[in-house]
Amino acid sequence: MHPLPSSALCQSGRILSVVVLAGLLFGACVWSPDPPGDTPPWKGRDDLGPGPTVIPPGSTIVTFSFADTVSNQARVGEIFNKYGLRATFYMSSGRIGRSGYLTLDQIRALATAGHEIGSHTVNHTDLDTVSIDVARREICDDRAALMSLGFPVTSFAYPFSSDSLTARQLVIGCNFNNARAVGGIRNPDGCSSCPVAETIPPADPFLIRTPTSVKSDWTLAELQSLVLQVEAAGGGWMLISMHGVCPGSATCSDTYDIPETRLDELLAWLAPRTSRGTFVMTTHEVVGGPVKPPLWSDGGTFPFDAGTPDAGRPDAGADAGVPDAGTDAGVPDAGRDAGVPDAGRDAGVPDAGTDAGVPDAGTDAGTPVVIPLPNPSLELDSDGDNVPDCWKRQNLGTNSGGWLRTTEAHTGSWAQRPRISSYTSGDRRLVVTQDTGACAPAATPGRSYRVSAWYKTDSRVAFVAAYRISTGTWVTTWAAGPDLPTSPTIYVRGEWVTPPLPPGATHISVGLALRGVGFAVMDDFVLERLGSTPFAPERVDPAPPDDAAGPRLHDAQPSEENAPMERGD
Repeated sequence: MHPLPSSALCQSGRILSVVVLAGLLFGACVWSPDPPGDTPPWKGRDDLGPGPTVIPPGSTIVTFSFADTVSNQARVGEIFNKYGLRATFYMSSGRIGRSGYLTLDQIRALATAGHEIGSHTVNHTDLDTVSIDVARREICDDRAALMSLGFPVTSFAYPFSSDSLTARQLVIGCNFNNARAVGGIRNPDGCSSCPVAETIPPADPFLIRTPTSVKSDWTLAELQSLVLQVEAAGGGWMLISMHGVCPGSATCSDTYDIPETRLDELLAWLAPRTSRGTFVMTTHEVVGGPVKPPLWSDGGTFPFDAGTPDAGRPDAGADAGVPDAGTDAGVPDAGRDAGVPDAGRDAGVPDAGTDAGVPDAGTDAGTPVVIPLPNPSLELDSDGDNVPDCWKRQNLGTNSGGWLRTTEAHTGSWAQRPRISSYTSGDRRLVVTQDTGACAPAATPGRSYRVSAWYKTDSRVAFVAAYRISTGTWVTTWAAGPDLPTSPTIYVRGEWVTPPLPPGATHISVGLALRGVGFAVMDDFVLERLGSTPFAPERVDPAPPDDAAGPRLHDAQPSEENAPMERGD
């Protein structure tokens, strides 16, 4: 945990009268991400600590987020800089340098001034309209491209609020720390039954709630009301979704821009409110977490620029300003890009080897290889003991419950259903039998593996993995993923990437574990060996499968939290 960050401290010298915390100031109020070199510039950043900021109880935190990479955001940064305030800018790497969008130099100027650079997919893609493999490419490769340019990316914003359960899993699997949608918080346009603020920490860090996107006709009083309603409620987090500005003080021609004068007046009113316990912070400063290694969508390696700045020119193969193959293909975005259409700017020219369905020359260490699992659909039970052949039920720790071989299958006739009725510790897991090789697949040291399965649960479930060494000993507590999203009534597919296998590993066992009171149903496991990577994951997370035959994102079951979310980002 960290005290209020230096960017918040710069807002007012009177913050110390609000709360006195040891080690309050770690560095200067302005930080600078250097161009990428031999050491990734996002490593060891003091201002991007591993934990969220320590926020005094009752504080009102205001975060301004700007999406879509539009060129007038350079002016937005200047207005914020005037008051020593910082915002979060969600960038689409495929737009950098194009007409109407920010240049790389402009984005670097924002970062140098202390603003957070987040991700918004490579091409501002509606994730609910594309297949899972395309969605993963848009999410993972945007973060990887931005990080190759030197930006320590931890935050994501869903374009058009396309925040389905599967999209959230993909964001987690691409090593983000948080993601915001649009909607779910009371605002001048409505949602009167919604809460007045997001909680600190957010109830779901990968579905952070906001008011509807700010419109050009919102008055200064209406903008101020977003802050005042949080202060009146005793504090909380107000994350304001914006897009850009237009010159002067009149209403803008773009629905999602606001006049420069109105933004200036809002910040002039807001900056002194530190004395009331109201602070402006970036998304990362609120949520926290380490800057995790970048992951290409195909599991390939991650090249850097060997210390050479890009100087505003597109990165070959990193999507930074190079048109996408067949994604936009010169077709306008039908008004969904905050009023700036893409017409004619893509011209159907393919990407330099990243999104055109072809592995990047020199950046991919091989296509993922499917490793055959024994009895992956859990159908075979030759001895009639209700445990699938080549799989083992394990009951670890202190808990009580039971197991069923159930006909509630995803495919075929059978699935496995653990249940926990009381819980103190441990889990109930189904894993590949940990033998000498008749069931457990052979494995390659130094490689990571992607395991996926279809599941339903009303509790906490996570993937687990173990490995065998040449002496025959199994390391059964090697690795486990975080909890997957709950889905009590419909099958969803989750996946997790293991850390690289350590030297001496000869075989691997994977499975799924129930680790809380409730039930889980599991079926149809798949294991893939990924290309080699120089990074060992600092955290391993779930994501849906790279399966063109699988469901499209909009087929995933929506959660109740999605009901108020909007499509206007």
